[in-house]
Amino acid sequence: MPLSRRAAFALPLLALANPLAVAVPALADAWDELKPAVVGDRASLPGAGVVTLLAPYRAEDDRKAPVEVRAAFTDGRTVKAITVVIDENPMPVSAVVSLAQPRAAITFAANMRLNGPSKVRAIVEASDGALYMAEAPVKTSGLGACAAPPGVDLKLAENTLGDMDAAMLASGTSEAGHAVRRARLDIRHPNLTGLQMDQITLLYIPARYVSDIEVKQGADTVLTIKGGISLSEDPSISFDWRDTGGAPLAVTITDTSGAVFRRTFPVGPGA
Repeated sequence: MPLSRRAAFALPLLALANPLAVAVPALADAWDELKPAVVGDRASLPGAGVVTLLAPYRAEDDRKAPVEVRAAFTDGRTVKAITVVIDENPMPVSAVVSLAQPRAAITFAANMRLNGPSKVRAIVEASDGALYMAEAPVKTSGLGACAAPPGVDLKLAENTLGDMDAAMLASGTSEAGHAVRRARLDIRHPNLTGLQMDQITLLYIPARYVSDIEVKQGADTVLTIKGGISLSEDPSISFDWRDTGGAPLAVTITDTSGAVFRRTFPVGPGA
């Protein structure tokens, strides 16, 4: 897809059901223009005390800037969803994490592409429907990461497409008598944006990116993630969850071509 008119995309957020095309305005007023398409007329409260957003003030590598969101409630409410928005990216809504298990606190992190200097924001939806938002400006090198050529040979990448590795770590905390564990999931996928040009043919490479991730433990869904072109090439994602019995984590990934990849990972000490 050509980048000529700054093609814009958006993913569904919270109650929104369908992708929306959103024109991305200048940095100063980007959120004012994006907000109706992202959260409609719902008000968002300041995130202080609820949302902690960790993002580099200046990205060392625009193609994989680390973004981490920590959400916590202490009043009996739980976290329903976390959404990461990168205002100036062609697809601003970058990840939507929906929790299947009630959690008073959760951490989610991912490596993100930043197409240019932008505010990054985290929107947390509480179990009562209230929205809380934190934001942070991130400076970039001007690489234009969403249109930068892939860093891998795409023919070779086909051989490992959808491969996954996971690292399991104990967080040192517990909830309802169960250990809280942290997983880092590394996915082999070029996450093609549709804005990248083949350097030989000078044709745009069709978009193909990780669109859905489902994580289950036994029969129980832990969380789902809706992704987009802002997820980095070979995405690295981490999250914590309440270990309900030591059953393996089952991860299912779907990309926009309809390809489905599955893998199970043991949990617990030494996994």
